[in-house]
Amino acid sequence: MRILGFLLCFAVFSIGFSEMAMAKKSGGMAWGGSSKIGSAKEFIPYFGEEQIRHRGLWDNDEWTPESWLREEDDDKRIMRDFYEYGIVTKQYQNSKNIHVLEVGDTFVQLSGLDQRRVLQFVDYVYQITEGHKNGMFYVYLKGVKDEPMGLYNKYGFQNY
Repeated sequence: MRILGFLLCFAVFSIGFSEMAMAKKSGGMAWGGSSKIGSAKEFIPYFGEEQIRHRGLWDNDEWTPESWLREEDDDKRIMRDFYEYGIVTKQYQNSKNIHVLEVGDTFVQLSGLDQRRVLQFVDYVYQITEGHKNGMFYVYLKGVKDEPMGLYNKYGFQNY
């Protein structure tokens, strides 16, 4: 029994040492990563070889809520579509008279940019941030009543 235990330990150590030797030979760690964790070479602030930072890709975005409107009553059609596709599920005021927008799973599947555009469009239609002093509304995910996803005010969507 002791011999079997010895052979088992020997096999485990020999496999481990052989992988470390191979990693040292290839210049990386045993799982193939870089041995210079946190080095300046790993940080790439630009998209591809371009000279535009990731965060700055949408700085010159000219989109406004009016961009989605084609006709005079188009805002009502778009709001109906938001409800139909499960992007928006409910609107109401809570017990403290704060506006609440309940969104569905489809909203969560949108990109962050499109989520902000939907919220900006809802605010454009109902004039919540401009129509009230300190105007804002909470954004809740349908079925999650404990904590809001964030709030929308004159500064945009503030995630929690």
